[in-house]
Amino acid sequence: MLKRTIRQAGGAENEVPFGVRSSALDGIRGLAIILVIAFHTLLVTLTANPLVKAWYATWGLSWAGVDLFFTLSGFLITGILLDSKGRPGYFRNFYARRSLRIMPLYYAVLILSIVVVPLVARGHLPAMFRNLQDNQAWLWLYVQNFLMARGPHQLPGFGHFWSLAVEEQFYWFWPLIVLVAPRKWLLRISLAICAVEPLIRFLLLEHGFSTWAVRQLTYTRIDSLLFGAIGAILVRQSSSFREYGRWMLAACVPSLALLGYLIYRDGYVQYENPTTIIFGFSALGILSLTLIHFSYFDQGFVARILSAPVLRWFGRHAYALYVFHPMIDAWWNLKYPPETGPHTALQAVAHLAVVFLPSCILAWISWVAIERPFLRMKKWFEYRDPATVNSRVAEMSDRSERQHA
Repeated sequence: MLKRTIRQAGGAENEVPFGVRSSALDGIRGLAIILVIAFHTLLVTLTANPLVKAWYATWGLSWAGVDLFFTLSGFLITGILLDSKGRPGYFRNFYARRSLRIMPLYYAVLILSIVVVPLVARGHLPAMFRNLQDNQAWLWLYVQNFLMARGPHQLPGFGHFWSLAVEEQFYWFWPLIVLVAPRKWLLRISLAICAVEPLIRFLLLEHGFSTWAVRQLTYTRIDSLLFGAIGAILVRQSSSFREYGRWMLAACVPSLALLGYLIYRDGYVQYENPTTIIFGFSALGILSLTLIHFSYFDQGFVARILSAPVLRWFGRHAYALYVFHPMIDAWWNLKYPPETGPHTALQAVAHLAVVFLPSCILAWISWVAIERPFLRMKKWFEYRDPATVNSRVAEMSDRSERQHA
């Protein structure tokens, strides 16, 4: 496997994978999308039954799959930016590759939903669809989260697109900061923002911002991405991977304690509870980074589980699954509104199946017809010269053969 060698203090060396896919990280992406779909489908009515309480508590935290997406993205993208810093085409390659991955499916869905559907339906659309047509400019410009922060139903059918906007807006300016800031200062900037974000969220809530708004605004969710960035920076400059891992495990203790307290108090972790808003997002960022770190670098039991082919399949198709499944879920909610009840385990499983299977089919079609053809164009925007990559592959191969001779 092609790796990037980092010489550390005292002359020790650690090798960090560079330019190759990690099976475990693909699996984490798959786990994240499964959690998100579970949150939208596996609601049951809370009762005194211990099994139902455990179900409810687990379901009530599955929304954190979005936070896992954020942290994983921050880890991977910041690592790419650091490793390509100073190379020709730094901005061109990054934004071209990012656009080829995100925009074809995104804008295809917008064209189909906002342009084609009204032409075919010829006025036979729900009254709420007018909101989508009136506010569509926010979607085309990738700033929909600021509109949706005003309240629900601003963009019917596209409420889940807020997280796509947060992530994309972060990458409008982050490559420039990575380029101009020395690595030491980049780490300090990231740590400082992560430290001050709970205070910012607290002050906004105290001054009348709704929990709905604070959950979706870019400047209140940026720490979820920056926790991943911190991980990418540390593994490239830390004097010891083991020391880094110990600090992460220590930070997990208060994070788990907070989530445990919220489950004890409320029965589950409510994503719009003020305590969750202020401190919970930080706790989830720490826990997400810990999972990423130990899956990627320790290659232990957890990494082997996350490298399972089924999770990697979901990881490959996670973007399309995230885009499509709420649209299918909206049909179910018209028939079985979530505010009515009771919701039994059988209904929840049926809900999952109705949403999950068509979403997988649409995700596969999207991959074959839209995503993969555009991803093949990434070869025109390589981060490194192919000759250099081939040379390093040969070097690593020779080293491996000598070690096993």
